[in-house]
Amino acid sequence: MRIKKIVGAVAYLTVLSAGATAADLSNAQIYQKYCQKCHGADGEGNPAKKGPALNDKDVNELFDDLMDVQEKSFEGPQHEAMAHNMKVLERKKGIKVNPQSMAKYIYYSFNPDAKK
Repeated sequence: MRIKKIVGAVAYLTVLSAGATAADLSNAQIYQKYCQKCHGADGEGNPAKKGPALNDKDVNELFDDLMDVQEKSFEGPQHEAMAHNMKVLERKKGIKVNPQSMAKYIYYSFNPDAKK
């Protein structure tokens, strides 16, 4: 009986720690792990993956694009792929991207015109 309680507690803590880890990822970690494959390490884009450049957009354009993807108010296959990817991040990985903070991260990290 005691072993079952210990095993149950370990399983419970494992689930909790996995969720906390996903929720605690920074925008930089999310971008590096899930975005740079298509959008490039410096936001330069990846034509082979049909990922557009992000380093030439201002923070408002980035925010609008991310909101469009989250709200599915867009046209075109590129945004459909992004909507699918963001849905997978949220439902399967427990990661919800905040459009405002991610837009700021991308802009200030990659846009050469950003004032740091």
